Amino acid sequence: MKDLCQYGNRPEDEWEILPWIPDPRPPFKIWVKPEQIAPFFLIPHHPYAISLLLKISDGFRTEEFCRLGLTGSSGDWERLVRGVIREFEKNNSGMDLFHFDSDEDVFCVYSQYIDDLMMLAKMIRAACADEKTMRMYLNMSEAAEA
Repeated sequence: MKDLCQYGNRPEDEWEILPWIPDPRPPFKIWVKPEQIAPFFLIPHHPYAISLLLKISDGFRTEEFCRLGLTGSSGDWERLVRGVIREFEKNNSGMDLFHFDSDEDVFCVYSQYIDDLMMLAKMIRAACADEKTMRMYLNMSEAAEA
């Protein structure tokens, strides 16, 4: 397992230059409260990006994933979140805003679009509210891959 600050972080020269953001990019404020997205948590990569992480060992929603025929692995989380992203992109502007950097221990989605990732974090947390909603997002992801 990597150090948590390494997930979703890139060398400085690999970040995309976003022309509408002044260079150097000003510091950003995390406006999502930790309790709104727990057990997910945010790691800032000043000044470029932010990562949303979940420790797989915490077992969050593992029972629901099992009932859906999955294990709750980082791959399962990535599939669920791809469904949430699909809805997010449909309702907001922009494509390819989010990237993944997960392994067997940690699920990670990250972005340079900091406010968008914070909104996505709240959507992901809401998507976990019940098994029916989780199934819907998993199916959306599956349909997009087909």
